[in-house]
This record gives sequence, C-alpha cells and structure tokens, in this order.
Amino acid sequence: MTVRDDGIGMSPKALAYVLKNIGGSSKRTAAGADLNTAHRDEHSLSPGGRQLIGKIGIGLFAVAQLTQHFQIITKAAGETNRISATVTLRTHDEKKLQDDHTKYVAGDVRIISERVPDGERESHGTSVVLYKMRDEVRRTLQSVRRWEATSVETDSGESILKAPEFHIGDLSDPENFKPNFPWEEGDTPEQKFYKLFEATGNVSGKEIKLANLEHFDEYLRLIWKLSLSLPLDYIGNHPFDLDGSSGPLFLSFPNGTGQAEEIDLAATESLRERLSLGTGRERASIPFSVILDGVDLQRPIRLPCELKKPSRVGAPVMIAAKQKNPFLNQDLERAGGPLSFEGYLYWNSKIIPKETTGVLIRIREASGTLFDPTFLNYQISEQTRLRQITAEIFVHEGLDSAINIDRESFNYSHPHFLYIQRWLHRALRLLANRLKNLAAADLVRAKLKLRDKALNYATDIWNRRLGDDADPPFSDLSMKFLPEDIGGTDIEWPIKELRTDKGKVVGTGRISALAVVLEAYGVLSSLPIEDRARLIDDILGIPETDV
Repeated sequence: MTVRDDGIGMSPKALAYVLKNIGGSSKRTAAGADLNTAHRDEHSLSPGGRQLIGKIGIGLFAVAQLTQHFQIITKAAGETNRISATVTLRTHDEKKLQDDHTKYVAGDVRIISERVPDGERESHGTSVVLYKMRDEVRRTLQSVRRWEATSVETDSGESILKAPEFHIGDLSDPENFKPNFPWEEGDTPEQKFYKLFEATGNVSGKEIKLANLEHFDEYLRLIWKLSLSLPLDYIGNHPFDLDGSSGPLFLSFPNGTGQAEEIDLAATESLRERLSLGTGRERASIPFSVILDGVDLQRPIRLPCELKKPSRVGAPVMIAAKQKNPFLNQDLERAGGPLSFEGYLYWNSKIIPKETTGVLIRIREASGTLFDPTFLNYQISEQTRLRQITAEIFVHEGLDSAINIDRESFNYSHPHFLYIQRWLHRALRLLANRLKNLAAADLVRAKLKLRDKALNYATDIWNRRLGDDADPPFSDLSMKFLPEDIGGTDIEWPIKELRTDKGKVVGTGRISALAVVLEAYGVLSSLPIEDRARLIDDILGIPETDV
C-alpha cells in the first residue's frame, strides 16, 4: 500500500526529528518553524497556511497496526538529495523486556540519501510505502469474514449473511463473485465518488430499506469512512451555504434563556451570511484533494432540502450557531485555553445513510471518529427524534488536548468537551421542542383523516406511548398497501398472502394496526428485519380457543 502526497516534503533534519522523537510533535512550536513543519509567524498553521491537524506525535508509528515494515521517501523543494528511510519494527515481547537487562530495541531504520538530477531539484513530496501488510488487515479489507458467512447456510438452506451488493469481489472465489462497483469502468474520479455516494442509499435506482452501509464490503466502507474524516469539500453544498430558497426551516440559537425562533432568510441569503459563520470559507483559498485508487474523495454529506418521507413537521429543520471563547480570562488556564466552534443540527423524517445519524466533531476540519448516535451521551429519551437528526460541530480553536491518544475518543472530564456537550444537549432540547410544537399543530387534522377503526385504535396507542407530538407511524392513510416502515422501522412483507380469517385474507388495516401497536412498544425494531413480518403473521395465525 502506498500513500503519496505532493506536499512540501521533509528535509533530512525534519525526517530525523520525526524518527527520533516519538510522542513529541514539532507542530505548533518554535521547533516546528525551524524544521519547516509549522508556519514561521503562526505556529498553529502549516508553512503553506493550512490549519495543522494533530500534535501528539505518534502518527508515524500508528502504522504499526497495519505492518511492521514500511518506507518513507521524501524530498523538499530545492534539496539536492532524496531521502529514503526503511523502518522495521519488532513485535513487543513483555517477557523479553523483563528478562533482558540490556536496552530494549523497538526496531531498526536504514536511511539512504540519493542525489537527484538537476531537473528534479524543485520536486517535492512524500511517499509512505507499507510492505507485508498484516494478514488480518488484508483479510479485513478483502471482507473475508463477510464472504465466509455468506457460504454458511441455515437449516432452511438460506445463507446466514447476504453477500454485499457492491464489492471488490470474493478473492477466494473470483470466478463466481467478480467485482461489482457502484461506478462504471470509464467514469472519471469525480463520477466514481458521486456514484458511490448515491449507492449509500440506493441500489438500481431504488431506495434501500435499511439505508445503511451493510450493502458495501469493507473496502468500499473504508473509502466512505476516509472521505468522512478528511478536510474535503462537501459533495453537496456546505450546510452553512443553504439559503432561504432551499426549503428547510432555519432556527436561531438564543444566547440566554428562551426558545429557538425561526430565521426568515431571503431567497438569496445564506445561513452563513446571516449568522456570520466562517467554517468552510478557508477551503476556497487552500484547495485540498485526495484520490484513492482512482476515486476523487469528497465529504459524503448532502442535506436534503425536502422531507425523505411525509411527516407532521412540514419541512426539514435546521438550527445553527457559533460560540467564541466562552471562558473568562481568569479561567482560561484551568479550562485548558480558549475554545471556539460553530455547529448545526439538522432534522429530517429519515436520515440516509443511518451511519450519519448522530453528531460528528471536527477539529480543524478533520475527524478521527464517526458519528456518535448518542449525541455525547444525551440522557433525555427522544428515541424517534434522535434517529432523525444529524449534526456537525466544527472546532476552530481548542479541544485538542481533550482527544485521547487513540484520536478516536475524548476525555469526558475535560472543560472543552464538557462545554461542547452542554451546548449540544441544549441545542437538541431547543430543536426537539420546536419539532414537537410543529407536529402538535398537525395532530387534529391527522386524526380527522383516520376512518379505519382498527388503525384509529392503534394510532391512539402510538400517541399514548410516544406522545401526541410523535410523527404518525406511516403516511398512507388509505391503507391500500401494507406500510414498508412503521415509524422508521422497515418491514419486508412476504410475497405470499398473510394469515386468513375465516377463509378471507386479513385486511391491510388490521395488519397495519397490529404492526403499529407492536412498534409502539419497541418490539419490531428489536427484531431482525426478516422476523418482523413473520412475527405479525404468527400472531394473526393464533386460532380461537375452545375454552
């Protein structure tokens, strides 16, 4: 595996520092300015003016999770030599470390300096080549376990797990399972990613019921996750660039107490302009792109301007705000320095794919985590609402010191994290309250439309369990067809007819009513999708008792 960039490269001095100083990054320091890893005047920026990411100083050896043998090839502009460092790491042996009193050697490095032709003196960039990838890493990227599970059958002859819809093929059986990418062979790098993005929620033009990434193999999921974490352009508009003509209802974030009020944007006025939001502006002046195996990555987030399914709330709803240094000057040292961030919460009747449900925190436009569906451990019960919200928080200053060493989690007691957590939870309450008010206004009208007695009875139970402001369990009030989901829980109905009642097929109204009551108590969503219709069928089949 090779990762190559066309950045400024490293001088021999900078490379030696990286190899010799594990756990001590030169970023954002005077030493970084001397080594040309930080801007001379502003140490928080790269020499080219881009916001620096990371500062713990273990990125180089994090590669040990993938391989113990790798090579760094680098050259800075104007240097006469290209430097190559080949690193071989040793497996950590606790017993040997205890028994051997000599100095422990973690690995070896061989450095070669090679003179370049005069015509290449201004070339620059760095390559990292990973050799002998660990077997389990290779098996994971090849989705070996997924393919093995598809070959195992249940007693009924069905596979335990379905093969992914899109994949690089089963490399253990390449003749029968050839690659099936979302894109065509002749597509451009940009077209490939666009089709990958479209495939997260659609197969052959039909929306996927589960709206998740189970239909991707591990390789394609890697592409999606990497594109989510990098400081890239959005595949759609930046959320802050939505304007008054877009369709969503925009809400303000009150400074003090009070409720969120509607922001009345002009048709050509963006949310960014109204609230003076800066996130995303710097991308235009300092372009950054990543191409992975011929796919031009973009941030895989596009906020729909219309509802994904009917709801009592008439349109998508979005609340956004910014916060600049909430700590007093005398508290800065105890707080760990200043903190500033911007963020938004976006509600829709269905979030696709479901992996984007939750909150994602970006520090200097990058993230080492995926979306957190708990919204930083939000304690108030909003089961349905939380599944319908996606949020991003863009940290401009601070929070770095709250990142744990794995860069995938936070120190939950750090003042910066605690402040962002409180801000997010307040924003959730403001958004939920407004959604409830909008839904309650539609409740009377919706009840008047319900004429089916069984369905009316079931809907009363639904509202009693989830609240009068809850969205209806489904949108088709005519009941000509069985609903494909109940309150966001998908159901796959069998082709064969369901149970009969005295020789007649049970009406769709009664079947739907039973599904509503079961999901009002959280039963259907707790079952695998293939068992949901089966449970309803079994209940309908219970014979009348003679006692």
